[in-house]
Amino acid sequence: MTSSVLVSENASKEWIDYIQFVFLPITIVLGIVGNLLTIIIMRSERFTNSPSSIILILLAVSDSVALLSQPFNKTNFNDLIGLDIRAFTDSNCKLYTIIRRTSKMMSSWAVVGLCLERFIAVWFPLKAKLFVTKRLVLILVISGLVIIASFNAVWSYASKVVNGRCNPDVYDYTDSTERLKYGVMLQFGTGIYSNVPIILLTIFTTLIATKLFYHRRKRRSMTSRSSGDQDVRITAMLIGIAIAYVILIFPITVLHNIAYQKRLHAFTSAEFSLYKEIAQFMEQLNYCLNFFLYVMTSSQFRQVLRTKLFCCRFKPKIWKRTHNTTTTSM
Repeated sequence: MTSSVLVSENASKEWIDYIQFVFLPITIVLGIVGNLLTIIIMRSERFTNSPSSIILILLAVSDSVALLSQPFNKTNFNDLIGLDIRAFTDSNCKLYTIIRRTSKMMSSWAVVGLCLERFIAVWFPLKAKLFVTKRLVLILVISGLVIIASFNAVWSYASKVVNGRCNPDVYDYTDSTERLKYGVMLQFGTGIYSNVPIILLTIFTTLIATKLFYHRRKRRSMTSRSSGDQDVRITAMLIGIAIAYVILIFPITVLHNIAYQKRLHAFTSAEFSLYKEIAQFMEQLNYCLNFFLYVMTSSQFRQVLRTKLFCCRFKPKIWKRTHNTTTTSM
């Protein structure tokens, strides 16, 4: 019976390793390309004056850092290259942990920022431009980055190299003081990363949807509905991002908390190997999806994207037409 269970677990692990071997590079390539295009589009004339462009650029950069740091967090990748690059020294391990956690937390709060900006625009449309400015958003982004990075620098005390691997949760499990200290840091960390953002996203998206439903009912008797439809499309994009975030991020939070309760390492314990791979799979998916949500729900985004992708194709034709006209006139 035990041998059959072990065979089944090994077969599952082989399948997961194979899926990750294919899935990991695909998500990184798609995510990085999508995030770069998002940054380029947000710097275009149509979007650059909007405060939300700063938040979307922050989200794209944070997601890209999280995507690029993920391979070093995978055992099969480290086995493939023959070493754990993070594990040269404890300092190297701590630096990696700080960068990865900060990028993930900043990504979470960028989604919250988008939701808050939309909430203000829907509930206080006449005062939105006074409340939300590019300068205020930039100040909040920098302040948030400093606070979150500082917290992760303190939390990195538990990131150490053990048996040639960088582990983010190394402490004395038998020492009640050490366990309490790490437990407090873990609760703050998961609160910043997912718990508090999920609560805020649930509240704000519900309020936004309620207000838009009320406005939509009032607009039914009006001839022009363009602005209302635009509000619905933007909100649909935001709700899509929020739902994807909640579904794809929550499992990794559960993993860390269960591992803490069982006094096990979240990433190296065999008990969590299958669940860990699934949770990381979902987390990785979250960081490469946003670009495609923008494309599906925002006509303005698609229009600028087409312009950026095909501008070079049209420019020679325009030049040629201008050149021919000039030659004819001469």
